[in-house]
Amino acid sequence: NAKKSKKFIVYMNGQVTKVKGSGKKQIEPGCEIIIPSKAKKRTNMGDILGYATSFSSLGLMIASIANLIKK
Repeated sequence: NAKKSKKFIVYMNGQVTKVKGSGKKQIEPGCEIIIPSKAKKRTNMGDILGYATSFSSLGLMIASIANLIKK
């Protein structure tokens, strides 16, 4: 996964420029093309709370069904 909008070129002389469009006219022999990767999404507290609520509801549902089957 790459951030295609954030690509840039490092020329042989050390100059760095952001790529505009396809970048075909900007690329010269010996250039280094850099395309940074996307940062991994971290799980936040809201996601954890949502997962916990879902699993607890699922557990209660299974317990209720098991209790009904026993009777």
